[in-house]
Amino acid sequence: MVWCFFSEAHLTGLGQIQNPKSKIQNPIGPGLFAGVGLTSLATLMLQVSLTRLFSVALWHHFAFMVVSIAFLGFGASGTFLMMVPRIKGRPMRPTLAKLALGLSVASLISYWCSNKIPFDPARIIWDRYQWIYLLGYYGVFAVPFFFAGLILALVYTHQAERVGRLYAWDLAGAALGCMGIFWVYSLAGGPGAILTVCLLAGLASLAFSPSGWQLNLVRGIWMGILCLIMVTKPGVVSVNISPYKALMVALRYPDARLLETRWHAAGRLDIIESGAVRFAPGLSLEFRGSLPQQLGLCLDAGRLNAVTRFKGNMDDITFAEFLPASLPYVVREPDNVLIMEPMGGLDILTARYSGATNIVTTHSSPLVLRAMKTTLEAFSGNLYEDNVISIEEQARSSLRRSLMAFDVIQLPLTDSLGAVSSGLYGLSEDYTLTVEAFQTYIRALKPDGLLTVTVYLLPPPRHEIRLVALACAALENMGVGHPERHLAAIRSWGAFTLLVKKSPFEPQEIDRIKDFCSRLRFDLVHYPNMTRAEANVYNRFPGPIYHDVVQKVLSPRDRQTFYKEYLFDVRPVTDDRPFFYHNFRIDKVAPLYRAVGNKWQLFLEGGYLVHLIFFQALVISLVLMVLPLKKTGLPSSSWFLAYFGLIGIAFMLTEICLIQRFILFLARPVYAFSLVLFSVLFASALGSYTIADSKLLLRSDTKLSFPQIQNPKSKIQNPLGRLPVLVITPILLIAYALCLGKVLSFAIAWPLWMRYGVAFFVILPLGFIMGMFFPMGVRTLSLCFKGAIPWAWCVNGCTSVIGSVLAVVTALSYGFKTVLCLAAVAYSLALVMLVFQNLSYHRHKHDPQ
Repeated sequence: MVWCFFSEAHLTGLGQIQNPKSKIQNPIGPGLFAGVGLTSLATLMLQVSLTRLFSVALWHHFAFMVVSIAFLGFGASGTFLMMVPRIKGRPMRPTLAKLALGLSVASLISYWCSNKIPFDPARIIWDRYQWIYLLGYYGVFAVPFFFAGLILALVYTHQAERVGRLYAWDLAGAALGCMGIFWVYSLAGGPGAILTVCLLAGLASLAFSPSGWQLNLVRGIWMGILCLIMVTKPGVVSVNISPYKALMVALRYPDARLLETRWHAAGRLDIIESGAVRFAPGLSLEFRGSLPQQLGLCLDAGRLNAVTRFKGNMDDITFAEFLPASLPYVVREPDNVLIMEPMGGLDILTARYSGATNIVTTHSSPLVLRAMKTTLEAFSGNLYEDNVISIEEQARSSLRRSLMAFDVIQLPLTDSLGAVSSGLYGLSEDYTLTVEAFQTYIRALKPDGLLTVTVYLLPPPRHEIRLVALACAALENMGVGHPERHLAAIRSWGAFTLLVKKSPFEPQEIDRIKDFCSRLRFDLVHYPNMTRAEANVYNRFPGPIYHDVVQKVLSPRDRQTFYKEYLFDVRPVTDDRPFFYHNFRIDKVAPLYRAVGNKWQLFLEGGYLVHLIFFQALVISLVLMVLPLKKTGLPSSSWFLAYFGLIGIAFMLTEICLIQRFILFLARPVYAFSLVLFSVLFASALGSYTIADSKLLLRSDTKLSFPQIQNPKSKIQNPLGRLPVLVITPILLIAYALCLGKVLSFAIAWPLWMRYGVAFFVILPLGFIMGMFFPMGVRTLSLCFKGAIPWAWCVNGCTSVIGSVLAVVTALSYGFKTVLCLAAVAYSLALVMLVFQNLSYHRHKHDPQ
């Protein structure tokens, strides 16, 4: 029976690791473990920093694409080691020190070069050279990840017998990085985070090998340069923002100026004074006055909102009654009002102008709220202090604990039209706009209370129609037999407003809505028993398209046919698939292309771009994984390629799904990302560390070390050992898919500190077992041939990128439960391969004939 993958010639050609008694053998000490941890810490911080920085410089979905593809540099390092095996024969510790210094230098140079590459997604429409610049981005950012991957691949190849502890340090460093990056961002800003990464990589170099005067001299000079740059903050390290983003467009206006910039883990906030800042969404054309002075609030250089000057005189804000958002205050006189994510506070002004006495606001990110309470406090008239209760938490978890019932709950329009129309949020989850969210809001209303939501009018109808579908589904889930009696909708020239009433609309309330629209020349879209002739009167389309599609959504007979045939996905989204702004359907690409006049620019939006990312990652990964065949030839057994590929995909599917599922539970998305990623990596580090002294796998220099198979007389010992523990992994994943949502829903009303503890301990058992797969695979592979470990590293790195994109693609269409089920399948297949490989090895060892 043949159990080894390569011939003896291949073993020799690929540079087999030296005999343990060889003088070339590299010593092991604390410095090696510290160096691995610091390398991983720097690499994760670099990945997060680049994603955040280029969400500011470009757009979020392009940043996701660039960093995802660049991370394939990790996999390329394994391919390089297979193609150039002589590197593995060099002294390990000095080589690692030089590579870590290379990582430090490459991180800063790559960032600097990226600011010089004239890539701009907005210009792809007319500039064909942008695709070449995009390739330049990929290459530039792949370099530091290549150095980091080379370090870890060399360590695991040379020290395969210690892979459990080394991989534990690797994961622990990454866990520390996902917590530390947010502190660094708050203290040093985005460019400062890149410099911090460079310093950490330099420390990793020192940990690997503190000796050698020449290396120490270069290292000392470089670290000094980094400290000098961090103190002086020269312009060369500033973020080069696209001139087409809202911030840069506003700053090009005459006399425009940037007043303040704040960095936070949640993003970057710029406060600007510009003539471009005129924020009054859907303002009636009947308004003849002028708007008060406004200052711009720009999040990540793209989401433009405004703060209105207010000194307490209601006559200064009379424009508020001409906004579509004032409709609920016309329908009824409110007392208690809840406003979610009010940003610059225009909806707070509208509520106060309309007579609301008790106003509660919720904020998932503290960045804007802190600016409003400090820098902008006087300008806004102390807006968030006077009769306003501000809660730094997402509304849903706050409402689950609150005993207050509200007359009006408002989801305001807080973004610029450009950001929404560009498909910017197609890849972003939004747990405030799901069926379950609407049910929570409606339950928190008084018996005759109103939920109001405003979005931009964006033909052809997409977000507006999904909004109606959400309300309809939520009401039906709550047992309402005729949801159309609880809904009313209007539109202006630029905004769409939906009202959802806990009880059916009364005739006098409908009259107020009709009078409001007649007075301000807004168009009616729906109210109970509305006729088609009443629609499309003032701001005219060729036909009453909004009224028509809303009626199809509200009709139980026509609804499913409409969903199936419509060019966009407007089905109601749930917490399992919380992508409200993802409206694109792959099966409708061809008819949509024809419908928009055979123009392809629409397909650059986030919903379609993710499929392009997946295709790119798949092609580049296949090239990297196949290249070693040129050096080694076709292996006689390729189990390790499939095994490491499967665990790479499965780990990322699970990790990304857990992050998304805990965002709602932990109230603040930024801290949810940090805590969940820390919990997964820390638990996996613990699991990997247990492999260090376990007898899960045979050592190459010992005889059978596994427990006996159930038959005590058998001469063949059990190759599984503690492997049955790993069978729990797919079982746990299925359990999480079925039950996690219910557990989190039960505990969402608990205090925040208790929810953090729940999140950690819920993730702990799954993460612990997941951390065992990689070191077990490496140790099994080392029994056959250590020279193949870099190839396994390549496959694992490449498929991790594929898995991260696959998680998004799958969740967009089928939800996160499906993602976890796919992870369970991948881990199950990996387990089967690992078991059979161990069986093959032991049979060969006892019966080589």
